[in-house]
Amino acid sequence: MKRKFLFASLMLMGASLVANAQGYKDGIEYYKVDKLDNAKELLERNLNSASTDKAEAYYYLGQIALHQGKVADAAANFEKGISANAMNPYNYVGQAAIALKNGGDAKVLLEKARKLSKKDSKLEMEIARAFYDANPTTYAKDIEKCIKNARKWNADDPDSYIFEADTKADKKDWGNAAGIYELAFDKDPNNIEAYVKYANTYFNVNPEMAIERLEELQAKVPGSALVQRELAEKYYADNLGAKAAEQYGKYIKNPNHFAQDEVRYVQLLFFGEKYQQSLDLATELISKLNPTDDKVFYMKRMQLYNLIQLQKWPEAVEAGRSFFSNALPKGSNYEVRDYTDYGQALQNAGLPEEAIAAYEKAIELNPNNVDLIRFMGDSYADAENFVKAAEYYQRLVDSGNNKSNDLFTLSNYYLGIASSESLDDATRADALAKSQKYIDEVDKLVPGNVQIVNQKAKIAKFREGDNNNGAALAAYNELLSILDSKENKADYTRYYKYAYNYLATYYFTKGDKATAKTYYQKWLENDPDNESLRNYVNSLK
Repeated sequence: MKRKFLFASLMLMGASLVANAQGYKDGIEYYKVDKLDNAKELLERNLNSASTDKAEAYYYLGQIALHQGKVADAAANFEKGISANAMNPYNYVGQAAIALKNGGDAKVLLEKARKLSKKDSKLEMEIARAFYDANPTTYAKDIEKCIKNARKWNADDPDSYIFEADTKADKKDWGNAAGIYELAFDKDPNNIEAYVKYANTYFNVNPEMAIERLEELQAKVPGSALVQRELAEKYYADNLGAKAAEQYGKYIKNPNHFAQDEVRYVQLLFFGEKYQQSLDLATELISKLNPTDDKVFYMKRMQLYNLIQLQKWPEAVEAGRSFFSNALPKGSNYEVRDYTDYGQALQNAGLPEEAIAAYEKAIELNPNNVDLIRFMGDSYADAENFVKAAEYYQRLVDSGNNKSNDLFTLSNYYLGIASSESLDDATRADALAKSQKYIDEVDKLVPGNVQIVNQKAKIAKFREGDNNNGAALAAYNELLSILDSKENKADYTRYYKYAYNYLATYYFTKGDKATAKTYYQKWLENDPDNESLRNYVNSLK
């Protein structure tokens, strides 16, 4: 399976399980890099913490609502922020942003904000963003003035450069955006927003450099949940699975992680072949989640997958039953692997009929998958249903996507059909003819193969029945010729026994007891523990 085949279905939003590390400030960091849902969750989660500046938290909750088009919610949050601390200037900027979006006059509100924190470069850039979000063309001169003010008041503050880089990124001018983000974190080497935006902008150009910058940042601000998570994401996106799993392991210990990240960590552990750890975490999450939570479905899937890799078949069967009894989340579908893994569990637990039913479901999802077709054929053969086994291998051969060994297997399954006792003569003859047809085809493709020639001999022997008329004589002599040319003859003892058994019986039936005895002796040489055969050979004169 492709490594990423599951991530789309696992990326679900949900409530996290515990509370704060950097507290509400992690939420602000998420907001500044445009991860609004994550930001909102962290801000709300930490809102009532003693360390939270509620005026600041409400300002960012208001900005999130405003960016999501929820103007009434935004206004309510800015009012709450003012109630929490009327001396905090930012919520007045929030109210001004609403006025600007509505085409109103924000002058009084902005003047009030500036009076509360004079010559504040950071506040000035929040005002610039209010103008920009309202209409960058209409308020171009106001924006330019804000930038000049900010740089005049504090030339080393990175916010004006981050804003400028954001405007470049909005125009998809990735090269210039990355360069200006880099200038911003040169101004402030610990600036999380600048580093993360640089990494996100530059990753498609030079992933190694983007990752290196995030590694630098994590060393400087080790407690940031955002930085920990972004670095894990970049490792994963650059196919550094082991590093991604290790980084996620560190990140989910941060109380400001998200529940969906624990789900992803289960997946990364699985792909990192840490099956027991992945299983244990999936089981732990199921016990903590509400049974109706969609993530329970995905964690039950991972239980099944991990148990298969651990070859715990009875447990895997139970996990599969639980998984398929779980409600299918809206917008999700079963994967082919769901059914093939469940089928494998059932097969190894001695439930072949249920295994076949599972494989049938898998092949419905991907009817052209040659591996699934083989799975189905072999599963039916294990259940001694050679009619269905041959049907699937015939489909494979007819598709032209078969290998030479598939012809051999198809011949064998047709011989299995012909060997059925309850068959009418016409059906038996047809199965036998097809068995002969496909063994002849593969014999031309792979001449001199022991198994193929032995199969030719088996078919010929089946045709002659109890007549011992020598129909298989040529095939067994050909088989002996091939075996005698092998250096490692001891590896082919069973084939020698088949051949000498047939030849001894044939010559004995024909009355040539001397030749028959020679072949009986050769048979005994390859089957020395067969006391009945030894006694019989000794009885021959």
